[in-house]
Amino acid sequence: MNALITGFPGTGKSAITGELKRRGYYAYDIEHIPGMVYCRDRQTGRKITPPEPVPSGWYDTVGEQVWDVIKLEQLLSAAHDVFICAFTHTIFDDFSLFDRCFLLTLDDMELEQRLLSRPGNTIGKNPRELSDILLRRKEFEARLLEKGALELNARTEPKDLVTKVLDICYDHRPLA
Repeated sequence: MNALITGFPGTGKSAITGELKRRGYYAYDIEHIPGMVYCRDRQTGRKITPPEPVPSGWYDTVGEQVWDVIKLEQLLSAAHDVFICAFTHTIFDDFSLFDRCFLLTLDDMELEQRLLSRPGNTIGKNPRELSDILLRRKEFEARLLEKGALELNARTEPKDLVTKVLDICYDHRPLA
């Protein structure tokens, strides 16, 4: 079982990864694995560094967050059951690598509060960038739901979300 747990920044992917690991599962927050997720220029395909703060529309026209597909496939083949927690702009290109996809969602107010209160993380702290995130999130979530992602309310405690994910993935069967 290869499962993708995704959602916009601030929805709790890192907390879910931690809880899965605590329970003994192979879980990766790939944004924290060096070289696994990077920004590339949409025209040249070269790695670039996004400006801070990211200007409005920049991710739609200049850069995009992508994962290294070769490294991702290596992670997915390293164990029988793997949980990948990630957000990329090109997630739809590699959707077929996963048996299940879970989408962590929040309402605008909760997402804004989480982004503004995260220590050591600048994503969404600039008002224009925050506005862009809230606007693009809706389209991203709608596309994932159309592709069959299962929506999970990210206001739920991570331990309860993980229990729900495992119940769905394993039809209430414990890890063998």
